[in-house]
Amino acid sequence: MMHRLCSGSGFAPLLTLNDKVLPGRQIAASLVSVAVARGAPEYKILRGTGIFADDLVSNNALSCRQIQKLAANAQQYAKGYDVSFRFGQQLVTGHMHDVLPYFLHARHFGQCIRALPVLQTLVSPFVSAQRYQDDVNEYYLLQDAMGSGKQFVFMVEAYCAALVALAKLCTGKRLPFHFDFPFGRPRHIQEYEAHLGFRLKFNQPMFAIRIEKSALRVPCLQASSMLNAYARHRLLRQRIYRMGLLDNVRSLLNANAALTLPEAASQLALSSSSLKRKLAEHHTSFTELHDSIRRQQAIFYLQVQKLNNEQSALKMAFTDITNFRRAVKRWTGLTPSELRQV
Repeated sequence: MMHRLCSGSGFAPLLTLNDKVLPGRQIAASLVSVAVARGAPEYKILRGTGIFADDLVSNNALSCRQIQKLAANAQQYAKGYDVSFRFGQQLVTGHMHDVLPYFLHARHFGQCIRALPVLQTLVSPFVSAQRYQDDVNEYYLLQDAMGSGKQFVFMVEAYCAALVALAKLCTGKRLPFHFDFPFGRPRHIQEYEAHLGFRLKFNQPMFAIRIEKSALRVPCLQASSMLNAYARHRLLRQRIYRMGLLDNVRSLLNANAALTLPEAASQLALSSSSLKRKLAEHHTSFTELHDSIRRQQAIFYLQVQKLNNEQSALKMAFTDITNFRRAVKRWTGLTPSELRQV
């Protein structure tokens, strides 16, 4: 029987930018080592982060905000265009080493990728993915989980490279992931191709990953239900934060598109003013998160599934087609017909 990694029950604190929970000897050390190998002086990478050399070799916990600043410094001082990709690869053997046994002993890679949301705060606190599917494919629309802002592209590149590396480590194969990016073809395209493969599209509506369901059934080389279950038990006991603040609000909005900010705050055991303040600290707002969810749905139904306006509007609970067209234009900058042609 395949063991499922479930999210547990009861209240769990929400991970925010300033919570010190990330192990310095793993995630920060991985980023620093990659940047130093690309010519960046260590003291410049650490400047202004509140991270010290001792943190890179100890169990001292760091915050997401500190890692974001570290990433900004790495981009500024390291040479070349592959720092984010190499950082992602390093995460698989560095930051993820406590989590790695669960993935290595999974039955197949589908079990691995579907566990990522449950292990979000342990594995990838900066990037989350909203999963959609049709009869043939699974789609993962990537979201800024920690208000990374200008650093989000860096974090996405690292996330994608880590996913490719994890699949290769677990299955022994380079699985056929397709990657979409919402910007033009970069000059350093060779770095994307070297680390992510050639199934790349640019100038797309948003960051997205697609893979055929059949590819997710590729078995893991070290599959073991007993060892996987043991790793699952350890991880769920180790996990303090079940979800980040932004992803929790997104989850509430996915469940109820008509949810108001006061209602969301109540469900999170916060006052409305506290929720507003916390969202502002993550460089977003309740309205922006609401619009991003609806934009995501519109992209999937219109661009991916190629549904007509009536079908898409029905799925998104619109009763007026004119209002639906206006909303899609506001969310995506494109009309429904233009979006279907992307």
